[in-house]
Amino acid sequence: MNDTAFAEAMTLHMAGRSREAAAICRGVLASDGGHADSLHLLGLITAEQDDALAGIALIRRAMAIKPGCAPHHNSLGHAWRRLGRLEDAVRAYEAGCALRPGSAEIHSNLATTLLDLDRPAEAVAHYRLATEYAPADADIWYNLANALAENGDPAEIEPCYRKAIALRPGFANALGNFGRWLMIRSRWAEAEQHLAGSLMLAPMQAGAWNNLGIVSQELGRAEAEECYRNAVEIDPVLADAQYNLGCLLSVHGRTDEAIACHQAALAADAGFGKARLAACMAQLPIVYRSEAEVYCRRGRYAATLHALATADAGSLAGAIGTSQPFFLAYQQEDDRSLQATYGRLACRALAEQYPPVEVAGPPAPGERIRLGIVSGFFCDHTLFKLFLEGWLTHIDRHRFEVFGFHTGPTADAHTDRCAGWCDRFVQGLGSLAEWRGAIVSAAPHVLLYPEIGMDPIAGGLAAMRLARVQCVAWGHPVTSGMPSIDHYLSSTLMEPPEADAHYTEHLVRLPNLGCCYTPDPAPDRPSAEPSRLGPVFWSGQALYKYLPRYDWIFPRIAAALGACRFVFIGFAKSQAVTEAFRSRLGAVFAAAGLDAARHVVILPPMPQRDYLAAAGQADVVLDTIGWSGGKSTLDSLAVNPAIVTMPGRFMRGRHTAAILRRIGCEATIADSLDGYVSIAVRLARDPDWRAEVRQAVAAGKHRAFEDLASIRALENFLTKTVSNRRSDRDLQPK
Repeated sequence: MNDTAFAEAMTLHMAGRSREAAAICRGVLASDGGHADSLHLLGLITAEQDDALAGIALIRRAMAIKPGCAPHHNSLGHAWRRLGRLEDAVRAYEAGCALRPGSAEIHSNLATTLLDLDRPAEAVAHYRLATEYAPADADIWYNLANALAENGDPAEIEPCYRKAIALRPGFANALGNFGRWLMIRSRWAEAEQHLAGSLMLAPMQAGAWNNLGIVSQELGRAEAEECYRNAVEIDPVLADAQYNLGCLLSVHGRTDEAIACHQAALAADAGFGKARLAACMAQLPIVYRSEAEVYCRRGRYAATLHALATADAGSLAGAIGTSQPFFLAYQQEDDRSLQATYGRLACRALAEQYPPVEVAGPPAPGERIRLGIVSGFFCDHTLFKLFLEGWLTHIDRHRFEVFGFHTGPTADAHTDRCAGWCDRFVQGLGSLAEWRGAIVSAAPHVLLYPEIGMDPIAGGLAAMRLARVQCVAWGHPVTSGMPSIDHYLSSTLMEPPEADAHYTEHLVRLPNLGCCYTPDPAPDRPSAEPSRLGPVFWSGQALYKYLPRYDWIFPRIAAALGACRFVFIGFAKSQAVTEAFRSRLGAVFAAAGLDAARHVVILPPMPQRDYLAAAGQADVVLDTIGWSGGKSTLDSLAVNPAIVTMPGRFMRGRHTAAILRRIGCEATIADSLDGYVSIAVRLARDPDWRAEVRQAVAAGKHRAFEDLASIRALENFLTKTVSNRRSDRDLQPK
């Protein structure tokens, strides 16, 4: 009779009707106080619902009556977990496994508890045993995949997730976690499929919506914003979603909304360093709607940065590099002071996180100099062409041992070439700490950064003293402001006489353009010029290079010529930014009594060869004022352009002028804004002069390329500098 009643209690418990099951157990125990199975079940229910200690007492009474029963030890483990006594739970589960080694359930419970105790290797071993004993249990495969996900072999992890999903096609959690795992590995399309599937089954997952937002953003989907907003609607204090939404809105030029999102992330998590830093950097828009906005935003950025710099830097250590003052320099002001504030903050934050390292001393006599090059752009990128290709193929390997540290996520055929050119090449690491460790173990004498301000990992590493000599080149042509960077490698032709005052680093003027550039093959020229109404001006620079203060130049040229076209390239990441720029030009043309629609053409971003072919069909190339073309100008020499430029106050506004001087074509370098307009109009009106300019470019452009003088000068500078003996105290950031 009691056994029948107990069986009914078990059925009710398995159906989730635990209170009814407990009542039956109490009835059984009233007539038979030694009924071990009822004591055990009542103890388990009591531990789960009411009182874990009382439950443990009941389970132990059952164990005393009926020793050697594995399920009793399993339930005892559950009760200890309820009390947070995980070590006791482990001992209980281990006893259960010893009594019933083939129990997938007990092995799985033990594994879960070991994970909670941060003992992942042991946990994985027990999950693996559980899959052997219950190969059709989707939950166990899912748990094994999760346990392996952080540091396991991807070749094992992926099949575990797929097995769980195959065994239970509607397994929302498995779909979501597998989608997140795929996302981390940049397998965006697959991640999108699995995350979307998870959300279709269980739409109230804020974390999954956040992850789908990240994936959608990477895939260029317009739905990214909706995904993030779904996440914050479900969970308003999900700081990651607020932060990611803020970053997305920044890309779309919605600056104030972006700042509000970062502030909401901080309200949800006051220690969220990434959001704190992003709230500061978001003060710098991609394009400005008016000249007044430039100064307004600059003032807000300065105030926010100074507030950040005077606060506790501890929470920022993990954030340095994730948001950088990339857009500051496009305001075309002297940024030395603001960059120095940021640089000191970055160095201080990381110094609090990481202890100082003992850097390698000067090389021994006859020893090669160990040169580490740190960049996220050992791939098809502007930085590869401007610096990395020349350095890696021409630096003297009898004098230098070259280590490449590819800190970026993109790998392509150029990456493989770079790896072959290096004595040692490191890629694919994850955290800043891992990259720091890789560099420290290589013990470089010199670290060379082609840029600071673009790649997140390089932006963090640069703020640490990891080599005796640390240099940055002009890949992002503004001072880093970092006390950890000793030298700024620039160009004799690009720097104005007073340039030393623009840098916190020691300014090194390498010969000529300061780089050894190898041009790509010239694009095929069209068989015939397209029909057109009036001259075409090519102005294909990034839209954030165009400041409102110079917009009047375009309608001034149009007023002088009548029918003409100005061709721009849209912002690849956001149509909204492109439209803001179009609207701004529309206003300035209208103010001049002209219709911008008749003169302004904004093309979508295009492949490099199409870009050069289009530039080659234009009559005149208009260089951006204040931040001129660099690689784009060097590449455009392939089509022998007639380029108008005007050197700016800072090096970043003098690239094209330096290139034209180097190749002996100075006639189209203006010395004033009025002169710039005059040259542009004359080139458009005078085909003979335009042809003469093009011929001069064709005759002299070879001087801009394969310039080994800059490489030899760099080698000599580094050799001399690394041999100077300085104390460790001198090497610490100030």
